[in-house]
Amino acid sequence: MESKNIKYTNQRIEILNFLKDFDGHPTVDEVYEGVKVKLTRISKATVYKNLRFLTDKGLIREVNSKGVSRFEGNLVPHHHIICVECGDITDYESEELTDYSLKVAEDIENFKVEATDTNFYGFCGKCLEE
Repeated sequence: MESKNIKYTNQRIEILNFLKDFDGHPTVDEVYEGVKVKLTRISKATVYKNLRFLTDKGLIREVNSKGVSRFEGNLVPHHHIICVECGDITDYESEELTDYSLKVAEDIENFKVEATDTNFYGFCGKCLEE
């Protein structure tokens, strides 16, 4: 964190640790409930402000599903599969897709693309069964 000139706080460290250990893409409420276990006096507003801050600094990513912000600590280039029914988000790693997207982006004028991700929308297996 120090390399990006970010003040080291217990709240930020606990949020980053929670996201690192969480299997999925938690909402603000889920991050709040998870962090509150160790930081019992933390407020939801503090969690929200720190999630915004960490996203702005590039230490976490925000993914939107069905109008709900979800967060992840996985910064390895990847894509997402998003269920339009239940809102479930699954990481999808494809070096081939990433490379292809970056190659196509070379044709964009007056803009240097640094990263790319693609979201695939459809129905997860659970929702297809119902």
